[in-house]
Amino acid sequence: DSLRSICNNQYQPSTMSLAASGGGAGMAGGGGLAMSAMAHGGPSAMATHQAHSQQHAHSSIPGGTTTAAPGTSYAALGADLLDKNQSFLNSKGVRAVSSLPIVAVDLYGDDVDVAYFPPMEDEDSNGGEEDEMAVMMKQMVKMKKGCLAKNVTANAISNGGNVILKRDDSTAYKAVKRFLTKGEGHDDVLTNAMGSSSTDDNNESATTIVIPRPQLIMGTRKPSDFNAAAKSAYGKYTPNSSSSSQSNNNNSTTSPQLIAEEDGATNTTPLSIKTIAMDGISAPNGDDFDRVALSLKLNSKKKAMTILPEEAVGLLIAQVKKSVRDEFVKDFPESDLANDSNSTAAGGEDGEEEGDSYMDFPPAFAIPGWATLDSTVEALIDAAGSSSGCGPSLHQRSIAACVGALVPPVGKAAQGAAAPAGSKLQQLLSETMQSKDAAAAKEEAKEAALARRDPAEVDPFVPLVLLVGVTNEGIEMTAVQITKPQGPDKELHCPFGNINVISSVCYAHGGNDPLSMVPKALDELREQVGIVVPESEEPTAIVTYGSVGSQKHLAKAVTSVLTKYGKEGENSDDYDGWDEDIPIVSTGKGCVSMGLAVLAASVHGRVKLVVSVKGTDGKLRPKAKLGVAVQDVATCAVAVSFNYYGGAENKWTEPKVIFDFDRRVPAGPYQIDFTAAECAAHLANGGKGIEDESELIEKAKNLEGSRGIPDREAAALKCRFRLYQKTSRGGGDDDSGWIRVGNDMKPLSMEHSQKDEGESGDDNMVAIESAVLEISLSSVGIITTKLITNGETIVQATKSARNSKLLRWGTIIGSVLFIGGFLVKSYVEERIFDRDTQRVLAYYKHAAANSFHDGDERQARYLVWKYKGKKDALWRRLEAKYGVPVKHAWEWDDEEEDGAKDDDEAAEDLDGEGEEDEVKGEEL
Repeated sequence: DSLRSICNNQYQPSTMSLAASGGGAGMAGGGGLAMSAMAHGGPSAMATHQAHSQQHAHSSIPGGTTTAAPGTSYAALGADLLDKNQSFLNSKGVRAVSSLPIVAVDLYGDDVDVAYFPPMEDEDSNGGEEDEMAVMMKQMVKMKKGCLAKNVTANAISNGGNVILKRDDSTAYKAVKRFLTKGEGHDDVLTNAMGSSSTDDNNESATTIVIPRPQLIMGTRKPSDFNAAAKSAYGKYTPNSSSSSQSNNNNSTTSPQLIAEEDGATNTTPLSIKTIAMDGISAPNGDDFDRVALSLKLNSKKKAMTILPEEAVGLLIAQVKKSVRDEFVKDFPESDLANDSNSTAAGGEDGEEEGDSYMDFPPAFAIPGWATLDSTVEALIDAAGSSSGCGPSLHQRSIAACVGALVPPVGKAAQGAAAPAGSKLQQLLSETMQSKDAAAAKEEAKEAALARRDPAEVDPFVPLVLLVGVTNEGIEMTAVQITKPQGPDKELHCPFGNINVISSVCYAHGGNDPLSMVPKALDELREQVGIVVPESEEPTAIVTYGSVGSQKHLAKAVTSVLTKYGKEGENSDDYDGWDEDIPIVSTGKGCVSMGLAVLAASVHGRVKLVVSVKGTDGKLRPKAKLGVAVQDVATCAVAVSFNYYGGAENKWTEPKVIFDFDRRVPAGPYQIDFTAAECAAHLANGGKGIEDESELIEKAKNLEGSRGIPDREAAALKCRFRLYQKTSRGGGDDDSGWIRVGNDMKPLSMEHSQKDEGESGDDNMVAIESAVLEISLSSVGIITTKLITNGETIVQATKSARNSKLLRWGTIIGSVLFIGGFLVKSYVEERIFDRDTQRVLAYYKHAAANSFHDGDERQARYLVWKYKGKKDALWRRLEAKYGVPVKHAWEWDDEEEDGAKDDDEAAEDLDGEGEEDEVKGEEL
């Protein structure tokens, strides 16, 4: 108690900026179909992607302690902590907003819950020269203060996510017009144009216009792509479009009122839907530049305004940030932000110019699985635009709910307690893990005693937790494994350091009874859990999140389904233990926003775990880790389709899935190789894909070379590629259909480099021989692509291939001749050397018989080597010295034979018997 008193009185942290601290490396990325790719593994089957190392450590991190070596700046360690999965964060941007609160917004909750996390505290007030006791006392102060995140929903927003604008108000009209034309003046709109609540139904006599939850339709290319929730909210504003031609043509998705207005009539409808082109073309063209927009009749005497849904969402975000600014100033009146706010309020015109400063607050968003579409998330990023350079932190909504359920209740520790009590879920998991581990250790001890061996270390128990949430627009069910317990002395906000997502089943719905989808979703989740982790026991707990009323009804629906499972498994040998005995844990109203604030603080380095790691020199050095690490799975599926007829609608191949549901994300890059020869082979096959790879290679090989240039060029120019995405596993009247992502791509076509003025379109495209397309998927459904090609046209590639072939064979022949020439030369020189050596030996034998040189082969070889290239000089000197001409070795042998023959003839003549013998021989 005395130590705690000293801590509370003497060690009060103060806020600081991370600008003076070291920064870690981040990764910046773009949204939508940006030309970028992430370095991760390629896709695999669903069961394969889950084959990763499980985090089973049921204890503190080895060697882990919050006591770091003296002289270490924990603030600098926090600045280096960036989650590499958050591609829109970078170290520079994080440091720039380190003195600002993080705004966590649950946009898709029924009430749009809001929470914030305060700036980092100065943990290096003594310049890093702190002993172990000072660090311990600071840590105790932290534990005493409890959770730093704060829910401010009640004071932030009260319109349920709707954007309400005043009607027939000149000031409001001017404020909104300035915001839409210049992209500024958020504070002016919030002050003069936004209404707090309205019961009007957007009729002609209404005093306000209500845009119902614009986040449901932001980024949508055409109304036919609306999911079930969007159709329910905007059904009366959307024109009926039953024909397939209308669903594929954006030109037919304009409201009748807008068509009438274009014809010169007066549009009196306050709110209506239309499709616009973002590339400046007057009419939508059915491409990626098309956007669903809203037409607002803010002034009955003036022309209607056009506002994008993401611009309306931007007003919601601005309203939330402004409310957070006001709450933060109340909670921290001594902060720099409070002083800046006071000076701005008293600054007159300058204050009006700086009234939007709260827009620099770093945002964090929780995205449900049924909304993780590339276009939706891209629009959300645009809506959250900030001049600070720090992008938003994006997380799956179910994971935010999981972290929120584990966060200890807000408030200081009770009298005599070192830290606030843990949440209900934390206590349940801790007790279950301890009891399971104790039982397993006891069983292992018994078996070891019977086998007379030392007991082995048992694997820690890994609890399986189901997260179930429902809103008026969708249902989410997620199975996770939670490991790595962390005490409050290590990280108070994150009692567990690892969340491993197993599967996530999400559906958007627009009916009056969202609970009707509980049996279907729970059946699918149970099946996926059995496939991915068949060794797992029944769930340790089921956590519900959402409004209080929805959680009560949701718990009843889940219990009903579990009771059915229990009855069905009574007589089954494969029963997995899912029954009504599984405890159901409810959460508070702001569970998602609180967990989101902690998750965002973790990726910003404000919630971290500092451990001491022994270096190679044996010294302990501090190392910061994320407060909680999350391994996400995909809540959407991505497929590709090919067309070899120039994009004809009835010639597209069936979508082929490359990233399936529950695939570990971030995923990719997935590479697709395009070659003109293969496209020509597919086209020759009637446009149907050739499934047999060997057959495809053989047919493509026949089309290579100069003879196949026309076919390859025609096929390459007609080749098209399309991406699809969906967030529902199928069934029902939900968003189970594939939604097109981006424009159709032409991977084997490129614009001519020598373009003539006035030429455009397909007439100026040239075919290329090959290309590689890389596709990646983020944890919130953002698709990134990267096209890699050397830019060679088919003719150039054919010439290059021919030249390469000639060069290759020329190189081979030249190498053979070069090396062979050396071999022949070496062989000839060796033969000549041996011949000359024998010539010298033969000469000494006849010219200087019985001398030292006679028979001395070494001396002979030396002379031949010495007079290499000067053999004539050697022969002249030998002849001059010995007076005998130098002959070849075989010449001496012929001469000896001739001499011997002459001697024999002479001897026979001397005896006088030669003629007689010759006569006798002839006679014989």
